Amino acid sequence: MSITPAPKRKAAIFGVPLAWIAAFGALIGVFSIVPMIFYIFGGGFISAGMVIFSPLAGIIMGPWAGYIAGLIGGLIGMLISPASYPLGFIDANLSGAFIPLYWGLVKKNYWKFMIPWWILWIIVALIWPYHIPGPAGGYKEAPEPYYSLSWAWTYIGFALYLATLKFLNNWISENSTTTKKIAGFIIYNFIANTAWMVPWKIIYFALLKYPPETVVADNIISWWAYTLPMVVATTIIAYAVVEAMRKSGMYRPPGGVV
Repeated sequence: MSITPAPKRKAAIFGVPLAWIAAFGALIGVFSIVPMIFYIFGGGFISAGMVIFSPLAGIIMGPWAGYIAGLIGGLIGMLISPASYPLGFIDANLSGAFIPLYWGLVKKNYWKFMIPWWILWIIVALIWPYHIPGPAGGYKEAPEPYYSLSWAWTYIGFALYLATLKFLNNWISENSTTTKKIAGFIIYNFIANTAWMVPWKIIYFALLKYPPETVVADNIISWWAYTLPMVVATTIIAYAVVEAMRKSGMYRPPGGVV
Protein backbone atom coordinates (compact mmCIF):
# COMPACT_ATOMS: atom_id res chain seq x y z
CA MET A 1 0.00 0.00 0.00
CA SER A 2 1.30 3.43 -0.89
CA ILE A 3 2.07 5.79 1.95
CA THR A 4 1.22 9.45 1.71
CA PRO A 5 4.44 11.50 1.96
CA ALA A 6 4.83 14.26 4.50
CA PRO A 7 3.26 17.50 3.27
CA LYS A 8 5.90 19.71 1.69
CA ARG A 9 6.78 23.12 3.08
CA LYS A 10 4.77 22.57 6.25
CA ALA A 11 6.37 23.08 9.62
CA ALA A 12 7.22 19.88 11.46
CA ILE A 13 9.01 18.82 14.64
CA PHE A 14 10.72 15.41 14.79
CA GLY A 15 9.08 14.58 11.47
CA VAL A 16 5.59 15.32 12.77
CA PRO A 17 3.50 18.19 11.32
CA LEU A 18 2.85 20.91 13.88
CA ALA A 19 -0.86 20.60 13.14
CA TRP A 20 -0.80 17.00 14.41
CA ILE A 21 0.99 18.01 17.60
CA ALA A 22 -1.45 20.86 18.20
CA ALA A 23 -4.44 18.61 17.49
CA PHE A 24 -3.30 15.91 19.91
CA GLY A 25 -2.50 18.55 22.53
CA ALA A 26 -5.99 19.99 22.19
CA LEU A 27 -7.64 16.54 22.40
CA ILE A 28 -5.63 15.60 25.49
CA GLY A 29 -6.52 18.90 27.14
CA VAL A 30 -10.21 19.03 26.24
CA PHE A 31 -10.86 15.40 27.20
CA SER A 32 -9.22 15.96 30.58
CA ILE A 33 -12.67 16.97 31.82
CA VAL A 34 -14.01 13.45 31.14
CA PRO A 35 -13.26 11.08 34.05
CA MET A 36 -12.46 7.43 33.31
CA ILE A 37 -10.60 6.08 36.36
CA PHE A 38 -10.85 7.64 39.81
CA TYR A 39 -7.80 7.75 42.09
CA ILE A 40 -7.82 4.93 44.62
CA PHE A 41 -7.71 7.19 47.68
CA GLY A 42 -9.57 10.14 46.17
CA GLY A 43 -8.40 13.60 45.18
CA GLY A 44 -8.78 13.33 41.41
CA PHE A 45 -9.16 11.06 38.41
CA ILE A 46 -7.46 9.73 35.30
CA SER A 47 -9.19 11.38 32.37
CA ALA A 48 -10.13 10.19 28.90
CA GLY A 49 -7.37 12.45 27.61
CA MET A 50 -4.84 10.49 29.67
CA VAL A 51 -6.23 7.04 28.84
CA ILE A 52 -6.97 7.49 25.14
CA PHE A 53 -5.29 10.45 23.47
CA SER A 54 -2.03 10.68 25.44
CA PRO A 55 -0.97 7.07 24.69
CA LEU A 56 -2.09 7.51 21.07
CA ALA A 57 0.12 10.58 20.75
CA GLY A 58 3.18 8.55 21.74
CA ILE A 59 2.25 5.53 19.64
CA ILE A 60 1.55 7.54 16.49
CA MET A 61 4.03 10.43 16.72
CA GLY A 62 6.82 8.94 18.83
CA PRO A 63 8.18 10.05 22.22
CA TRP A 64 9.57 13.51 21.46
CA ALA A 65 6.70 14.99 19.46
CA GLY A 66 4.36 13.11 21.78
CA TYR A 67 5.94 14.78 24.79
CA ILE A 68 5.31 18.22 23.31
CA ALA A 69 1.69 17.36 22.53
CA GLY A 70 1.24 15.92 26.01
CA LEU A 71 2.67 19.03 27.64
CA ILE A 72 0.33 21.24 25.62
CA GLY A 73 -2.57 19.04 26.66
CA GLY A 74 -1.41 19.04 30.27
CA LEU A 75 -1.24 22.83 30.38
CA ILE A 76 -4.75 23.07 28.95
CA GLY A 77 -5.99 20.36 31.29
CA MET A 78 -4.60 21.90 34.46
CA LEU A 79 -6.57 25.06 33.68
CA ILE A 80 -9.91 23.50 32.77
CA SER A 81 -9.83 20.29 34.83
CA PRO A 82 -7.96 20.64 38.16
CA ALA A 83 -9.34 17.26 39.29
CA SER A 84 -7.31 15.45 36.64
CA TYR A 85 -4.23 17.64 37.19
CA PRO A 86 -4.32 18.34 40.96
CA LEU A 87 -0.58 19.11 41.11
CA GLY A 88 -0.82 21.87 38.51
CA PHE A 89 2.29 22.30 36.35
CA ILE A 90 3.94 19.23 37.87
CA ASP A 91 0.92 17.22 36.73
CA ALA A 92 1.07 18.79 33.28
CA ASN A 93 4.27 16.78 32.98
CA LEU A 94 3.41 13.67 35.02
CA SER A 95 -0.15 13.19 33.74
CA GLY A 96 0.26 15.05 30.48
CA ALA A 97 3.66 14.94 28.81
CA PHE A 98 5.05 11.79 30.45
CA ILE A 99 2.32 9.49 29.12
CA PRO A 100 3.05 9.95 25.38
CA LEU A 101 6.75 10.07 26.21
CA TYR A 102 6.65 6.61 27.76
CA TRP A 103 4.31 5.14 25.16
CA GLY A 104 6.67 6.37 22.47
CA LEU A 105 9.82 5.13 24.20
CA VAL A 106 8.60 1.52 24.24
CA LYS A 107 9.41 1.30 20.52
CA LYS A 108 12.63 -0.69 20.08
CA ASN A 109 14.46 2.25 18.46
CA TYR A 110 14.56 4.07 21.80
CA TRP A 111 15.90 1.32 24.08
CA LYS A 112 19.04 3.33 24.85
CA PHE A 113 16.82 6.00 26.41
CA MET A 114 14.17 3.74 27.87
CA ILE A 115 16.33 1.30 29.84
CA PRO A 116 18.39 3.80 31.90
CA TRP A 117 15.37 6.10 32.33
CA TRP A 118 13.26 3.25 33.70
CA ILE A 119 16.01 1.97 36.00
CA LEU A 120 16.60 5.49 37.32
CA TRP A 121 12.98 5.89 38.38
CA ILE A 122 12.85 2.44 39.98
CA ILE A 123 15.86 3.38 42.10
CA VAL A 124 14.28 6.72 42.99
CA ALA A 125 11.03 5.04 44.02
CA LEU A 126 12.78 2.46 46.19
CA ILE A 127 14.85 4.92 48.21
CA TRP A 128 13.07 8.30 48.01
CA PRO A 129 11.49 9.65 50.13
CA TYR A 130 10.76 6.84 52.62
CA HIS A 131 14.39 5.77 53.15
CA ILE A 132 16.23 8.92 52.06
CA PRO A 133 15.59 11.36 53.66
CA GLY A 134 13.14 9.14 55.59
CA PRO A 135 12.31 10.27 59.14
CA ALA A 136 14.79 13.15 58.84
CA GLY A 137 12.60 14.62 56.12
CA GLY A 138 9.33 13.99 57.90
CA TYR A 139 8.59 10.65 56.21
CA LYS A 140 7.86 7.44 58.04
CA GLU A 141 10.34 4.64 57.32
CA ALA A 142 8.99 2.26 54.67
CA PRO A 143 8.24 -1.29 55.88
CA GLU A 144 10.52 -3.72 54.10
CA PRO A 145 10.42 -5.98 52.19
CA TYR A 146 6.73 -5.16 51.65
CA TYR A 147 7.41 -1.70 50.28
CA SER A 148 9.93 -2.85 47.67
CA LEU A 149 7.77 -5.85 46.72
CA SER A 150 4.72 -3.64 46.22
CA TRP A 151 6.37 -2.24 43.08
CA ALA A 152 6.31 -5.73 41.54
CA TRP A 153 4.27 -4.59 38.53
CA THR A 154 7.10 -2.39 37.28
CA TYR A 155 9.68 -5.16 37.75
CA ILE A 156 7.46 -7.46 35.69
CA GLY A 157 6.95 -4.76 33.08
CA PHE A 158 10.69 -4.16 32.82
CA ALA A 159 11.44 -7.88 32.50
CA LEU A 160 8.74 -8.19 29.82
CA TYR A 161 10.20 -5.21 27.98
CA LEU A 162 13.64 -6.83 27.86
CA ALA A 163 12.21 -10.22 26.90
CA THR A 164 10.14 -8.86 24.00
CA LEU A 165 12.48 -6.12 22.80
CA LYS A 166 13.68 -8.04 19.74
CA PHE A 167 10.28 -9.02 18.35
CA LEU A 168 7.58 -6.72 19.75
CA ASN A 169 7.92 -4.21 16.90
CA ASN A 170 7.36 -7.03 14.40
CA TRP A 171 4.27 -8.25 16.24
CA ILE A 172 2.54 -4.88 15.90
CA SER A 173 3.79 -4.20 12.38
CA GLU A 174 1.48 -3.91 9.37
CA ASN A 175 2.37 -7.34 7.96
CA SER A 176 1.82 -9.24 11.22
CA THR A 177 -1.22 -11.43 11.91
CA THR A 178 -4.25 -10.02 13.70
CA THR A 179 -3.62 -12.25 16.72
CA LYS A 180 -0.02 -11.09 17.04
CA LYS A 181 -1.01 -7.45 16.59
CA ILE A 182 -3.56 -7.60 19.40
CA ALA A 183 -1.21 -9.53 21.70
CA GLY A 184 1.58 -7.15 20.76
CA PHE A 185 -0.45 -4.06 21.62
CA ILE A 186 -1.48 -5.57 24.96
CA ILE A 187 2.18 -6.20 25.81
CA TYR A 188 3.23 -2.79 24.45
CA ASN A 189 0.63 -0.94 26.53
CA PHE A 190 1.36 -2.97 29.66
CA ILE A 191 5.06 -2.13 29.37
CA ALA A 192 4.35 1.57 28.84
CA ASN A 193 1.87 1.69 31.71
CA THR A 194 4.12 -0.04 34.23
CA ALA A 195 7.03 2.22 33.29
CA TRP A 196 5.08 5.49 33.40
CA MET A 197 3.34 4.79 36.71
CA VAL A 198 6.64 4.79 38.64
CA PRO A 199 7.41 8.54 38.39
CA TRP A 200 3.70 9.37 38.31
CA LYS A 201 3.10 7.61 41.62
CA ILE A 202 6.26 8.30 43.60
CA ILE A 203 6.16 12.06 42.99
CA TYR A 204 2.53 12.15 44.11
CA PHE A 205 3.34 10.06 47.18
CA ALA A 206 6.29 12.26 48.12
CA LEU A 207 4.63 15.64 47.61
CA LEU A 208 1.43 14.62 49.39
CA LYS A 209 3.41 12.75 52.09
CA TYR A 210 1.43 9.54 51.87
CA PRO A 211 2.23 7.07 54.68
CA PRO A 212 4.33 4.18 53.29
CA GLU A 213 1.62 1.69 54.25
CA THR A 214 -0.80 3.60 52.02
CA VAL A 215 1.76 3.48 49.22
CA VAL A 216 2.01 -0.30 49.57
CA ALA A 217 -1.78 -0.65 49.43
CA ASP A 218 -2.05 1.73 46.47
CA ASN A 219 0.63 -0.18 44.57
CA ILE A 220 -1.08 -3.52 45.14
CA ILE A 221 -4.50 -2.22 44.12
CA SER A 222 -2.99 -0.57 41.04
CA TRP A 223 -2.97 -3.90 39.18
CA TRP A 224 -6.73 -3.79 38.61
CA ALA A 225 -7.53 -0.17 39.49
CA TYR A 226 -5.12 1.50 37.03
CA THR A 227 -3.16 -0.94 34.90
CA LEU A 228 -5.93 -3.32 33.78
CA PRO A 229 -8.51 -0.72 32.64
CA MET A 230 -5.90 1.54 31.08
CA VAL A 231 -4.19 -1.27 29.14
CA VAL A 232 -7.50 -2.68 27.88
CA ALA A 233 -8.89 0.70 26.79
CA THR A 234 -5.64 1.84 25.21
CA THR A 235 -5.19 -1.44 23.34
CA ILE A 236 -8.67 -1.29 21.81
CA ILE A 237 -8.31 2.32 20.69
CA ALA A 238 -4.68 2.06 19.55
CA TYR A 239 -5.28 -1.07 17.49
CA ALA A 240 -8.30 0.46 15.76
CA VAL A 241 -6.63 3.80 15.02
CA VAL A 242 -3.29 2.38 13.87
CA GLU A 243 -4.98 -0.12 11.55
CA ALA A 244 -7.19 2.63 10.11
CA MET A 245 -4.16 4.83 9.46
CA ARG A 246 -2.36 1.98 7.72
CA LYS A 247 -5.31 1.19 5.46
CA SER A 248 -5.89 4.84 4.59
CA GLY A 249 -2.31 5.40 3.45
CA MET A 250 -1.90 8.42 5.73
CA TYR A 251 1.49 9.93 6.46
CA ARG A 252 3.37 7.91 9.06
CA PRO A 253 5.59 9.90 11.43
CA PRO A 254 9.04 8.30 11.62
CA GLY A 255 9.09 8.12 15.42
CA GLY A 256 5.83 6.20 15.84
CA VAL A 257 4.84 2.58 15.32
CA VAL A 258 2.33 3.11 12.49
